[in-house]
Amino acid sequence: MPAFLDPVQALFAFGLGAAELRRAGVYVICLVLAITVHEFAHALAAHRLGDPTPEGQGRLTLNPMAHADPIGTLALPVLLALFSGPRPMLFGWGRPVETQPRYYTRRLTMRGGMALVAFAGPLSNLLMAIGTLAVVFGLASGGVINASLDEYHPLRVFFGLNVLLFAFNLIPLHPLDGGKVLGWLLGPRYNNIDEFLLRYGGYILLVLVFALPSVLYTLLGPVYELAAIAFSWAIRG
Repeated sequence: MPAFLDPVQALFAFGLGAAELRRAGVYVICLVLAITVHEFAHALAAHRLGDPTPEGQGRLTLNPMAHADPIGTLALPVLLALFSGPRPMLFGWGRPVETQPRYYTRRLTMRGGMALVAFAGPLSNLLMAIGTLAVVFGLASGGVINASLDEYHPLRVFFGLNVLLFAFNLIPLHPLDGGKVLGWLLGPRYNNIDEFLLRYGGYILLVLVFALPSVLYTLLGPVYELAAIAFSWAIRG
């Protein structure tokens, strides 16, 4: 008997069969693609506003490796997809795009420019979700797919992940994109609130994700319900 299991044997030793590996692969590939476009959108928005930083750092590209975080984009999503059950909890992030607001066009305030760059990421996920719905509708109309579509089908997974990234990133807490959007909406008059969220927003977010997921579901639930209705409509062609 060999002293060490090969990687395939090791996975099966953990009770992971072909179906589990396929499911994990679909989730992780869809997540990497969604995160890549999300981060590229941040870089493109900053570039269009006049900031040369993203292009200089090689972020103005759709190459996933330019935006991947070793932990947040690869290791953590793979482990969660493999070992968190038949309905895996996926949690991940890309490498943040660095931007310097002092380069932004003077046609916008600095807060406005930062909010626009921040909103570009979630907006890209919303557009990808809508695009996925269009593809599903077209394929369903042509009889290629039907309402019995596997819940782990790449189209369904990609749609759901983009809806999640859109809604989650717009939660008005730093370091999420919604924090910068809220800072712009509040304006200088309520700068003390923005400073408080800059200091403690990350801790509040961790509590929401790991200790109070029911509160998080209350916040995001209506978006998911609307998305489910839209997908059901599209899959009927």
